Amino acid sequence: MKDRQACLVFKSTGKPCKLFNLIEVLHFAGEMKLLSAAMDTGAAQNYAYTLRSADGLERRLICCFVQEVVKLELWFKAQLKFSWQGTAKEFRAAVDRMLAKLPHFF
Repeated sequence: MKDRQACLVFKSTGKPCKLFNLIEVLHFAGEMKLLSAAMDTGAAQNYAYTLRSADGLERRLICCFVQEVVKLELWFKAQLKFSWQGTAKEFRAAVDRMLAKLPHFF
């Protein structure tokens, strides 16, 4: 980890989607933890987050949670780069895995 930048990997079936040199990583991790907790209440959620890299590129992460189903989409320049659908439990587990890795880097 250099200058508090990180790589984020989205995994699903098929090829993983890797984002390099992301900035504001702690803020993103906190937002995902809060979103995971909100899903635990069972309330519908529609959330969008802009992931920024050190080179100025922006990607849009869109998350929808309706009737126990989570849908994630990662967009870059109006193109869908990654899509995932699963349960709130699966989403929470992925967020927890991400958070478990943070102390090693910060």
